Amino acid sequence: MDRRMFLAGGAAAGVTVALAGAGLWTARPAQASAIGTGWSEVSGAYKVHQPPNVTRHTADSTGLHRFWLYDTDPSTFPGQDSGPRSELRFLDEYTSGSAQFECDMKISSGAHNVCVQQVFGGATAATAFMALAMNTNSINHYGTTLIHSPVYDQWIHLNVVHDAGAGKVYVYVNGQLKNTFNDRGDNTHYFKCGIYGRAGMSPYSEVFVKNIHLYRKSGGASPSPTPSPTSTSTSSPSPTPTPTGTTTWAAGVAYRVGDRVTYAGLLYSCLQAHTSQPGWEPPNVPALWQRV
Repeated sequence: MDRRMFLAGGAAAGVTVALAGAGLWTARPAQASAIGTGWSEVSGAYKVHQPPNVTRHTADSTGLHRFWLYDTDPSTFPGQDSGPRSELRFLDEYTSGSAQFECDMKISSGAHNVCVQQVFGGATAATAFMALAMNTNSINHYGTTLIHSPVYDQWIHLNVVHDAGAGKVYVYVNGQLKNTFNDRGDNTHYFKCGIYGRAGMSPYSEVFVKNIHLYRKSGGASPSPTPSPTSTSTSSPSPTPTPTGTTTWAAGVAYRVGDRVTYAGLLYSCLQAHTSQPGWEPPNVPALWQRV
């Protein structure tokens, strides 16, 4: 049985605070909140990374982690990173197959340009995926592509699925697939969460994380389609007239920003350029489509 040790006062950079089971990685049946099937849960042992000689992380006996940083904090690894960090570095490493990270996360208002979750390891860069909290009240992929909004001062449920074989990262928020990203090539990978400061970060950042689970499986991890919504109305609604230049949404189509489609009798406008996939119907991916 895994046993974790939590430090109320945090730990110095690089100190392992959850050692039991490290290196054993005994698989056990995945909990129902994992996205997809065929997963086995693995040990969530981790190291705490935080600035030297200060406390910027606490965790209680329930597994609630609090991370905070000031932009004046010293670098955690001087000369090796872009700024201070208060984060968990999970010890379960992988080079193939699929891995999944799951947690509940709450980002305090004002956090900006700080990484709150990442998949480490790439061939062309140090990381395969980074979710940054931005002052647009959102989390964005590397600070540019919207993943989800709003995020400030509310709990969101985050699943990050990495198919190392296919080179894809699938991001789900509150059980819905938000976007799919290419990773940055083969390497040794592992998950991190908390706060990693970037250039131009907010003066103060704070993030809470709980209910952390890690999963593994040997095969691929294609996105899990979200069922299309069904109407409970007993009468057929009047269809919305289709404006000129508007098409009906379909999978496998390359949509551009500003394109308009109809779906289930409603009109939507494209927010981000993408190629549609089953499960990405406009009502299911507000990061991609806005109802008009």
